[in-house]
Amino acid sequence: MWCLLQVVLLRNRDRLSLLWPPVFDHLSAIIRGKGVDGNLVAAAAVGLLRLCQRLLPCKPEAAEPLLRGLQLVPNLDPEVAWINAEVIAAEMLALVQAASPHIKAQWAWASACNLIKMTSVRPEAFPVSLEALRWVVNNNLTPLNYVLALEASVWFIERAALEHPKSKERCLSLLGRLTAWLEGWAASLAGAGLSPEQLLTFSNAKSEFWLYLVEMLAKLAEHPDLQVRSAATARLQQAAVAAEGLGVLPGSVERGLRERLLPPLELLSKKVSSKGASKDMPQAEVTVSELVRVVSKALLLQLPQLVTQPGFPTLWLAVLSSLSAAAASGNEALSDAAAAALQNLLIMLHDMGVLQPGWSDSQHNLWQHTWHVAHKISSNLNPQMLSPHVNPARQQAIAAGGLQSLPQLPHQPPQIAMQQQQQQPYAGNIPSPVDAAAAVAGTEADGAVPVQQQAAA
Repeated sequence: MWCLLQVVLLRNRDRLSLLWPPVFDHLSAIIRGKGVDGNLVAAAAVGLLRLCQRLLPCKPEAAEPLLRGLQLVPNLDPEVAWINAEVIAAEMLALVQAASPHIKAQWAWASACNLIKMTSVRPEAFPVSLEALRWVVNNNLTPLNYVLALEASVWFIERAALEHPKSKERCLSLLGRLTAWLEGWAASLAGAGLSPEQLLTFSNAKSEFWLYLVEMLAKLAEHPDLQVRSAATARLQQAAVAAEGLGVLPGSVERGLRERLLPPLELLSKKVSSKGASKDMPQAEVTVSELVRVVSKALLLQLPQLVTQPGFPTLWLAVLSSLSAAAASGNEALSDAAAAALQNLLIMLHDMGVLQPGWSDSQHNLWQHTWHVAHKISSNLNPQMLSPHVNPARQQAIAAGGLQSLPQLPHQPPQIAMQQQQQQPYAGNIPSPVDAAAAVAGTEADGAVPVQQQAAA
């Protein structure tokens, strides 16, 4: 009977608006019904996905009612869903390959990503589900699905590190594409003749996307697997450098540093100094060194904009606290890295006229507090170092037009015994980038902005 329904719908595409509502109700009753034969339920779910594959490319105007069917599949009986996970995963791969350009609603992308993640729970279905996600990330990222694809990628990376080590590198490669897409999308907006309202919309959207990217990468930087952490910090460095070119708002950069980057830096620094940290977090000192480099580079690039922000004193106190934690980790290379990073920042703040006697906010004498912390990190860090006559290194830095580079820890090959623990999906709600993306998509739908889909990976 179900095969007959498919044939009728496919042969009467011009009457789809009339035929689909009763068919949808029939499918819903089968999938959600209790006591229905599992084979019939599975056939209905698979058939629904196949109809979307066939009808969306030729009936894009019917996308919304067709894609509502994706919301039925998660209602499958758990046992039926588990048994048929591989088949459903294969159908989702075929669906995104055939019809992803026609998925233009955010709720539909949320349903699709949810199904891809749901099927990946079964080990045999994981590789196919991963291919479906990789297709979306590599071929059809849009402002509507960027946040959803990023969150799904983190889900797959965490599962791969724990349960599918052979797929780990393929999962980690998604981070490079997601980072590069954001840069390419922002570049495609340049010179598009935007109105002031559109400029504000896109500026907010870019900033929110960047913030969420940094948040997800910082989350992975705390992962027990060194390979995952190293991939995350490499992309964090790329994101830090790209922030200026993207036009990320200074307030968003400040939040990214204060709320996303500095907390894991301080946390991991304390892990390095604690006993037994090598078991839970192998080579944590390598990740701390990389995070010090990321934070230092982001600050040096963005200081002229950051010092104008009302929250800069709070940010600076957090920077001092994090670098102090790194220096106090008991690792000599980390102490040197923290001292070098702070020296560069102190010189730049002084040259900008910020780090001067009397610098304070409503609660702190920032001049005194800065030098108090700096001296604890290194005895060579004191106000006299700002004078080129007293500090030869300062004189050389000025003459060369640059700042002292940060020392780099040797990157040892990881030797990790993965703990067999329950892996939980990312439980957070999709944040404000989704709302920004909806506004962006509405603007692009009006034809105001040509958004390029590609970015060099």
